[in-house]
Amino acid sequence: MPDSCRHPSPCQSKDGSAGGDDAPPFFAHLGGSAIGVYTPQDMLEALLHHRGSGARVRAGRPRLAAGIDGGRRDALRPPAAAPPRRVDHDKPLPDASLGAKGLLQRPLPLAKGQDFSIGALTNHLQDAILVGLGLIPRSIRTSGSKAAVVCPVFGGRGVFYSLGIETFVVWASTKDGVVACYCSCGGDDLKENVGARVRSGVSSSCSHAIAHSLALRAVALHLMCTSVPNLLRHRRALDGAHAVSTDVEAALVFEDDGGRAAHVVSYNRIMCVVQTPPRMAKQRRPICRHVPCRTRNVHCVHSLAVRPSAAGYGGFDDDPDGAGEEDGGAGEGEVGDAADGALGDDLGEQGGAGAQDDQGQAPAAPQQQQRRARNKKGEPRVFADTDCLRRARNMLPCATETAKCARFDSIARGQTHPDVNDVKLFEESCIHCGHAVGQLLSGEAAQLHTLSGRVVPFDGAHLGLFRFSARTVYTRTFLDVILFTIISTKSSISAASATSAFQLHCTGAIFNGDSAKSRQDLGRATDEYSRTLIIPRNLYKCSNCYNCSQTPYSAVVADGQTIGIFRDAAYPFERTTQNVPTIPISIDNACAVPKAKRIKAAFGEEVSYSKADQLAMSKFAAASGTMPPLGDHNNASHRASAAEWAASCFWNSFFQMSGVPNDPDGAASPPASEPPTSPKTGKHPASPLTPHVPASSPPPPVDDDAPANQQGGGPAAATAPAPPQHAAFKYCNAIPDALGGVGLLPIVRRERWSIVYTFLRTFVCEPVIGVFAGLPVEDLTRLAEALIDGKLAREWMPLAHCVESIHVLWPMLDLLSDEMDSDPEMCRAVGELVMFSLHTDIHMENLWRAEMNADALLYEEEWTETDAAKFQSWLQRQPPCPGRRPSGLVACAASRHRAGAQADEVRSGIVFPDLDQVRAHPSDAAAAAAASAAREKARLNPKRTSKWKRADMDDARLGDDDCRHAFLTHSAFTPGVVSYLCSCGILIGFEVLESAESPAGIVAALTARFPRLPTTVYFDTACQAGRNATRRVPWLVRISKTSWALDRFHASAHKCSPLFDSNNYPERCGMHKTSAAENRHSLNKPLKNHLTYLGQDRFVVQMRLIGAINNLLIFYRRAIGRSDVRHRPLPLFFHALIASVCERSGCGCRNIEQ
Repeated sequence: MPDSCRHPSPCQSKDGSAGGDDAPPFFAHLGGSAIGVYTPQDMLEALLHHRGSGARVRAGRPRLAAGIDGGRRDALRPPAAAPPRRVDHDKPLPDASLGAKGLLQRPLPLAKGQDFSIGALTNHLQDAILVGLGLIPRSIRTSGSKAAVVCPVFGGRGVFYSLGIETFVVWASTKDGVVACYCSCGGDDLKENVGARVRSGVSSSCSHAIAHSLALRAVALHLMCTSVPNLLRHRRALDGAHAVSTDVEAALVFEDDGGRAAHVVSYNRIMCVVQTPPRMAKQRRPICRHVPCRTRNVHCVHSLAVRPSAAGYGGFDDDPDGAGEEDGGAGEGEVGDAADGALGDDLGEQGGAGAQDDQGQAPAAPQQQQRRARNKKGEPRVFADTDCLRRARNMLPCATETAKCARFDSIARGQTHPDVNDVKLFEESCIHCGHAVGQLLSGEAAQLHTLSGRVVPFDGAHLGLFRFSARTVYTRTFLDVILFTIISTKSSISAASATSAFQLHCTGAIFNGDSAKSRQDLGRATDEYSRTLIIPRNLYKCSNCYNCSQTPYSAVVADGQTIGIFRDAAYPFERTTQNVPTIPISIDNACAVPKAKRIKAAFGEEVSYSKADQLAMSKFAAASGTMPPLGDHNNASHRASAAEWAASCFWNSFFQMSGVPNDPDGAASPPASEPPTSPKTGKHPASPLTPHVPASSPPPPVDDDAPANQQGGGPAAATAPAPPQHAAFKYCNAIPDALGGVGLLPIVRRERWSIVYTFLRTFVCEPVIGVFAGLPVEDLTRLAEALIDGKLAREWMPLAHCVESIHVLWPMLDLLSDEMDSDPEMCRAVGELVMFSLHTDIHMENLWRAEMNADALLYEEEWTETDAAKFQSWLQRQPPCPGRRPSGLVACAASRHRAGAQADEVRSGIVFPDLDQVRAHPSDAAAAAAASAAREKARLNPKRTSKWKRADMDDARLGDDDCRHAFLTHSAFTPGVVSYLCSCGILIGFEVLESAESPAGIVAALTARFPRLPTTVYFDTACQAGRNATRRVPWLVRISKTSWALDRFHASAHKCSPLFDSNNYPERCGMHKTSAAENRHSLNKPLKNHLTYLGQDRFVVQMRLIGAINNLLIFYRRAIGRSDVRHRPLPLFFHALIASVCERSGCGCRNIEQ
């Protein structure tokens, strides 16, 4: 028998029969020599269920026996994170006569806990390959509602697999005689760029690609091929390298009765999965699962291959009459362009004074009526959290505390207990001085309210109870029910108090009182009780995302929510601030084309320029006709001139200028219109290539000897006036054949131009601050130098591994790699732009240092290296607040610091329980004064205020005012709060706003709490926040390697640079929940009616408690693996895993639990 297959026809089995649709199952003839690594049980079940060629075979899901934990493990589910293993395809395979035993002689070690699942995945892929080759009937597949869907596509070139949330397609291709296997899943963390791996010939690292490699080895073993490369040479249908890169193929692999479907699309030798939502879904456009297409996953080449646009492809159509702007399914479920408005980078006025006593004297305890009195405007502020001492309590009751409350309830029902302390309770020590209490005097009768609604005589207070007044004491469980009724039912404190008051009246506990007054008393008691609860630090800490003390969290999601209180009930917060002014550095220094403007134009649409812009365009287009500048790239001026030359080269490569319109009868585009549409919206990338033009430059010199032209002011001509030299730059069009002519499919041309638009928007038209933040500078420098030297693709491609996950650069390198080999000037232009972008951040910091003042220098010198201890030492040297207690809670030694921190949170409005302050809160006095003056002017002249029109903003030069939007403010309510969450959705802190939400506030809050800023910060105006940080603390951004990104919810409405799109950086943003803040806002929104009518201190306390409870529920879900935990007892989980100490002195709950 020959060593390898000699014919491309299907191989015959040992008995001479060939596989086909009418043949019996293939492995039924093989017996012990069956292909794959089937277990004896699976093989036996398959043979027993065989009913001949008519009945076919339907293999059920093989399952493993119960493990040690008693659970059953699904054998078909592929491993989610199996470690990569290298498979040598060129190694000769074992003797084929051994059958499956040949593969089992030296089994590959599997990861822990993955003992059989990768083998089952290999079997499925192996059978699918044979089905694609026609060696096994197509009817052999898994069955059942929960079975895996495995389907070969494109004649076995790829295999689609779907089981639960696992959906991917795997394929193999050869490059230079080496076989590599690829998977569309993007890796365990969505970091891999499968396109870059196909280009370089490196296999994917996920376990799916490993299983596909093992499946190919098993197929080669049965088909008598010595190796996998030998198999792919004889079975060319399995080799993805033979596919034409410009062809677009789509194959339907699954469709159910509801309309949900899945397709596999092949383009540029890459396969991906495109899923179509069911018919009942609001958005019916197919959704591409390719990682680089996440930004425009409903309008990329893959989704358009499944369902072409009803309006065609606009300027990309072959038929010029069919040009028009594509709807792309936009409309329902998509976000339009957000309105922009002017907003200053101010933090608002800070500081403020409250009621202060004489220095060195302890404040006298105010009367109960005075503490509960409503603070009116103009009266001194009362700090209820510090001026009145109370005992600290656990956030949730411990076991012995709950038993105490239950005992009081039984006493109220008439039962007696031998313990006299249950009847007469007293404080064992003074709450003020700590001295032990001597002989008990006559007590005062009080009323004890319990859940049963009974009244018990009582003459004191205890740690397990809550004294509201001299005659009213509550058990803490009674107030806990009211408090958690508010949170669980999304109700208000008035409604929850009214419910409990109604219960007291129905049980006769309050029979001669007013129901409304009882409700008010319960509301005030619940509020005062909530102030005594100690919120543990670790309730605001995510153990999964926490890194270290220097950079606690690598990613932070920030977003504001308009939940505020009445302005009349607000006081200025007391914050420790330090002036850090904004240095006015021009953003043009970070642009390859400085002083640019935006004009919207779709592909194929002609753009006309004004006379001033024509002059600028003539100089810009002429720059590429000169030799590239020579010099040292360490010089900023040389980098800027080289980048401008490179930008001109790119412009002339893809766009052409003319003095006459292409369509004289048609109207050209106006010189200024709406901003360009983001590619996420599905419309043609509103080319910042066409729109971005340099600003006007001074007019050319004229001949002084020529007579003046009285009409135009220029030199008169002896003959008819000749048109100016820049008249040939009035109209601009894209060169249709620059990226392929009509021979390419319209969707391919559209995809290629989209790549060009993204690249030019990033590196030519917009500021490049932070485009390479956190990436290896040495590797990028070597790549840029290789491109500048004009090396061939085979030389610089190995250096491009550092940019494989940057989807604003790598697709352009992949697209133009062949053209760059034949055009060294184009290759150098790319390298110059990369080199300019690489040094821009340092250049901007140097400009900042040249302009910074003494305050900015002092802040950098003091706080470059810092921690919480250094800040506390600095704080001790500041003038103290006279007569102010650090806290009004008497807590145990372990919680004493936390009690003081809670008082500071109420006074400052900034709540970060687990992140101690490490720097003074940076403020901008000049910006705050300017904003205050503007508000005062608007108040005095309300009729003269006018909104900044959007057209005026778009016609203005690019830079400082991009992506501004009017943050919501209200004349009656405060602006709201800004929440800070980790990338998995745990709330780590929030800030109550005094003025409108501002990017400067985000920078200030993170600077004050993080010794090193997070690696990635998500915000709805991250572009503005990044520029504010560059102008205030660029040194901190540099040492922290911080990048700023838009959350995916708001990104579609932005027109800023693509470098702020988190989907373009999957390696650092792929697994982050960038919309975690929006999800948290949905939990707070139902409580808006409850929170709005609170005072400022009560608002902070309630928001802190609500955030802690929501985090506790998330921790509980993680611990038990259940989605709904609200019906489970939270106190047991809280005291077992969250709270480290009990606040009740002498409590034995920890010993009991142990």
